[in-house]
Amino acid sequence: MGSDAVQVRPALWPEDEEALTGIRSAIFIAEQGVPHAIEMDGQDSQARHVLAEHEGRAVGCGRLLADGRIGRLAVLPSHRGQGIGAQLLKALLDLARDAAMADVYLHSQASAVQFYAREGFEVRGEPFEEAGILHQDMHRSLDYGDWNTRLVHVPYPRPFDQLVIAQLRQARRELRLLSPTLDPRVFDGEAVLAALRRFIRESRRSQARVIVQESRPLVQSGHGLLQLARRLPSRIELRVLREHGDWNGDSQVIRDRDSLLALPGGESSPALYAPEDRPRAERAVERFDELWRAATVDPEFRALAL
Repeated sequence: MGSDAVQVRPALWPEDEEALTGIRSAIFIAEQGVPHAIEMDGQDSQARHVLAEHEGRAVGCGRLLADGRIGRLAVLPSHRGQGIGAQLLKALLDLARDAAMADVYLHSQASAVQFYAREGFEVRGEPFEEAGILHQDMHRSLDYGDWNTRLVHVPYPRPFDQLVIAQLRQARRELRLLSPTLDPRVFDGEAVLAALRRFIRESRRSQARVIVQESRPLVQSGHGLLQLARRLPSRIELRVLREHGDWNGDSQVIRDRDSLLALPGGESSPALYAPEDRPRAERAVERFDELWRAATVDPEFRALAL
């Protein structure tokens, strides 16, 4: 029996409680001797769960907490060594991305450290004892550079910065970027500049337009996007718009006319990523173009472009 015969699905609590607790009781309590009070810690009703099933029987499980902690990953002895643990972990990582988490972490039992390392987790700190078993803290950053699925409540600056890269990588003809300061944590880095260069190279007709509120900070810092615009002034245009009744300082990255990444308020507000949402993107394009007509080419930008 291979892992392809096992189905991994999101599980619900309390609907799937019996199946989930049955596996965990068999593995953690009966097999490993974890105290019941530690295993059943009262966090399951707030967690997101996954369940592996074979021929209608629950054979593995795992959960994800709201702070990004992965845990309770277990597979019955009869089904180990078949890749089910990796399937469960992938499903949990997908749930984390669906929730726009920037990072995930877990406390791996010492015997499982290599398994998690193969899946991209990195060791942090020294081993420690938990429930009488040696554990290791491990973390993994989540990559959204090729993400093309709707996300709400996206934290800033991460993974907002990753979704900026996704917008640039997937653009074909037009990019519109609205940002008060072109925050260097998001818009100035090798990954974002490489994606922008590739966008420009892929088509002679591709063009990026950028609106900011102030030019001096970009000039003084030698912002990478500004330096790129200096070399490609006909392909990457920057304008300044200090005040406008229809711009409250929000940020947007519009890909072509069908994908929008929007940060409606300040850094503490969540962002929206809406790919393949043409009506929303076209409304954003109309607003951007109105702002573009009102914006000006700052002399400091022009001097750098000579």
